[in-house]
Amino acid sequence: MNMYQIREEDIEKLLRDKLEIEELRITDLKGGNHWEVVIKSPNFNDLNRIKQHKLIYEILKDPLADESIHALAIKSSGTN
Repeated sequence: MNMYQIREEDIEKLLRDKLEIEELRITDLKGGNHWEVVIKSPNFNDLNRIKQHKLIYEILKDPLADESIHALAIKSSGTN
C-alpha cells in the first residue's frame, strides 16, 4: 500500500494536462483516497459514457495502481 496521499490539486493537474476542461469538481469522499470527479469536457463530445470513464481511468492510472486513489466515482459529460 502506498503511503502517499493524493491531493485534489494533484488530480486536477493530471486531468488538466491531458484534457480540455470546461467544468471540473473534485471531492474528497473519505479521507484522501476516495474521490468523486465531476467533469465536463469537449474531449468527451463523441464518446459514450464508458469511453469517457476509460479515458479518465487511463489518465489517473498511476495513482489508481499505487492506491493513492482507492475509489473513484465519475460523473462525466461532453459540452454539446
